[in-house]
Amino acid sequence: MKDDPFKIQEGSVKDSRLKGFSKSRHSGDYVDFAWAKSAQTIGKFFADEKVNRLFFILLILLGILWGRGFYLQITKGESFRSVAEGNRLREELIVSNRGLIYDRFGNLLVKNVSHFFLYLSPRNLPEEINDREKLFVKLEELLDINIEEIKEEINNNSKRDNVLIYENIPYEEAMQLILLSETNQELSVSYEPRRQYFDYLGLAHVIGYLGDVTEDDLGQDEYTHNDRIGKTGLELKYENILRGQDGLRQIEVDALNREKNIIAWKEPIDGNDLFLTLDAKAQSKLHEIMTDNARKYDKPKMAAVVLDANDGGVLAMMSLPVYDNNIFTSSLNREDYNKIITDPTTPLLNRTINGTYPYGSVFKPIVAAAALEEEIINSSFTVNSTGGVQIGNSFFPDWRASGHGKTNIKWALADSVNTFFYTIGGGNNQWLEEGLGINKIIKYAKKFGLGQITGIDLISEADGFLPSKNWKEKTLDERWYLGDTYNLSIGQGYLLGTPIQTAVFMSYFATGQAYQPHFIKSTKSAIENQGYKSKLVLENLLDNDNLNIIRAGLRETVKTGTATSLQSVAVDVAGKTGTAQFNRNKTPHSWFTGFAPYDDPQIVITVLVEEGGDRGLAVTVARQFMEWYFER
Repeated sequence: MKDDPFKIQEGSVKDSRLKGFSKSRHSGDYVDFAWAKSAQTIGKFFADEKVNRLFFILLILLGILWGRGFYLQITKGESFRSVAEGNRLREELIVSNRGLIYDRFGNLLVKNVSHFFLYLSPRNLPEEINDREKLFVKLEELLDINIEEIKEEINNNSKRDNVLIYENIPYEEAMQLILLSETNQELSVSYEPRRQYFDYLGLAHVIGYLGDVTEDDLGQDEYTHNDRIGKTGLELKYENILRGQDGLRQIEVDALNREKNIIAWKEPIDGNDLFLTLDAKAQSKLHEIMTDNARKYDKPKMAAVVLDANDGGVLAMMSLPVYDNNIFTSSLNREDYNKIITDPTTPLLNRTINGTYPYGSVFKPIVAAAALEEEIINSSFTVNSTGGVQIGNSFFPDWRASGHGKTNIKWALADSVNTFFYTIGGGNNQWLEEGLGINKIIKYAKKFGLGQITGIDLISEADGFLPSKNWKEKTLDERWYLGDTYNLSIGQGYLLGTPIQTAVFMSYFATGQAYQPHFIKSTKSAIENQGYKSKLVLENLLDNDNLNIIRAGLRETVKTGTATSLQSVAVDVAGKTGTAQFNRNKTPHSWFTGFAPYDDPQIVITVLVEEGGDRGLAVTVARQFMEWYFER
């Protein structure tokens, strides 16, 4: 065997693994049925019930996975795609410039000045409190602001994308903040325009100011929380014209929020410019004159308006005391604001259009005109003023204790003779049995625009007050007395009006017609200029002869009456003075309203000095202004 390798070995095989092998048995032909003798049976590894259960569970799992996939890809796919895109793209507003405001000669009245602003995104703040505190401490060091104020601002505006933290940042600090924002995506520094007003013009009440948008503003138009909107004055009235349209820059950023590429750019559109009827030099001079006299005579509360007699355009308007509207151009300083609103002289009140006062004697031209039109009197009618009129137990005085002597309508206007107006207003058995009466006086007051707003293009104009018999009976539970009519005839009692209303009716006596007072002359956009058409509001109220009688009386006021100091003006002036009582324990108000030149009226001026007394302070202000105006 060893010598013959091809010889097949026979016999037993010495391998324990093959023990029991039989050469006579063929593999696969032999089955041992010995198992049949036991209790065991052949069956499946899993029962049918278990298989069905597993199959059902598998179907549920597959359904859940399919449903979730459908929800994520189909239902919410666009939303998640937008979120993912938002993580890659960042949008930045490009703030547009607000329209500028010019006077009638193109002089700038307000301008835009750009500053650095710091914004913080609450949703991008670090989650770790320590990291937040470190950021706040860093901001406090750079800007000298209170950490608690930052936290309060963020908490109050947690749902906003960006919260304004600091305005008007100095250049050096702004550069440091820009570097800090590179590693802190919750911070952003922008360069935006803000309003700057010229305080030497005293136009705070006219121009107004801008302020933060409110929730109502957000609902009405496409404003953002960080926008500024007109709150008062022309800024509010012409908000839709002055406001521009912000642009948009879409930027691709990396995972660290670093700018990579500019994807899209929408150019901002600046607001339209306004050209006003104002004369900046006249406005500045009026401001100077009123401020000097207020300081000199300790009369801090005044109002004045100068109108173009031929179209109603406002050449100048002042209300004292004035305030600095620049404090509203940045984040409101509560301390400064509280000083303004608690000031007893009420500097926020525009006395020219919102202040209501008894007219006093400046109302007398209307009463005189009514008596002429109703043919109760004529130019020859006279009374004899001896110091006043006695009615029962009541005495109604002239302002001259000794009286004014024999008085016709021209002298009555020139020297402001009360007895004459008591007579034509309420009647007097000595000279006129029956006067106009309250109803006719009020009728003509309404014709001249009293008791209603003039429609000037400013917000919240007061309409004044015209009394009536019914009003007194219902409100004061008293009947209307003859003495009430006497008081009404000289502009006293319950009658109230504004300086702007006075200027309008004096415009009628100046030219025979009056236009609605207005500031807007034209608007200018990149496309076109749009002019303003003056609106005629008073005309054909008086017969020409009667109008000329009144005008002659107003001219006599300056020549021989209560305003002779106006003779120093280079042109002839006509007008009416007034001293209006409003409280027995306080000094009466001082009025003047007039026009010049007399033969060719160019301007109408009205001045009111609260508690100015009978020293003619209103005349002084008007005289100083007209001296400058007609000599410049």
